[in-house]
Amino acid sequence: MPKYTGRKAVVVGGTTGVGLAIAKRLVEGGARTLLTGGAAHGIADVEGQLGPAASLVACDLFAADAVADFASAAGSAFGTVDMLFVDAEPAASKPWAEPGAVSGTGHHDGRFTAAARGAYTAAQALAPLVADEGAIVFTTVAADVCRPGTPDAGVRAMTASAVHALTRVLAVELADRGVRVNAVSPGAIDTPADALAHTPRPEAAPPLGRRGSVDEVARAALFLATDATFTTGTVLAVDGGLGCGGGRPGPRPAPRD
Repeated sequence: MPKYTGRKAVVVGGTTGVGLAIAKRLVEGGARTLLTGGAAHGIADVEGQLGPAASLVACDLFAADAVADFASAAGSAFGTVDMLFVDAEPAASKPWAEPGAVSGTGHHDGRFTAAARGAYTAAQALAPLVADEGAIVFTTVAADVCRPGTPDAGVRAMTASAVHALTRVLAVELADRGVRVNAVSPGAIDTPADALAHTPRPEAAPPLGRRGSVDEVARAALFLATDATFTTGTVLAVDGGLGCGGGRPGPRPAPRD
């Protein structure tokens, strides 16, 4: 029997990158899955990849009414959900010191708000749907891999700190229902959202000597959501050891499944 048969999951930010990798594994494992992304375009393509076990809805996390409507749709479809995944990685951005980047209407302000407030808004609306003994897993970049000189380090570090704090707070607030709240923090992952993917510096290579894949992050997220039954309030780095400092030049191949 597939591992997730009979389980219900919601993936916020599930149409690209890590979120999509999580959704694919959920569907392959037999879970009924509801995904949302910020843009309507591309949904048909994702639906084709995932098949009938997954439903997709476009949702603007900035719009309170849209988030409420999505939560209502999730409740109508599933009643309760066993697993909630929230992808809170900011998109690649501009250097923090660029004029206007951090103003109220600046590029960084929009990226930080989209990721941090988006995570908070999604959790606030959807956490009541998570069943007792269920799980919430956030995805955000690890703050300790946002090294000086890394493109977009400022907004990524701020977002990571905000979501890590939210993870710990919710872990305590939802503990009375047995709901576990954790986060995965990817670094050195081959995804467009990872600014380090475009950094050729040798010191950006993790100690494991290769870049990771979104599927490897998805496995970690699903571990926290399922098998890690006595783990809550934890941020799990999935970065090949990059956060430990140092690095190694020269690529190593990814392990075979």
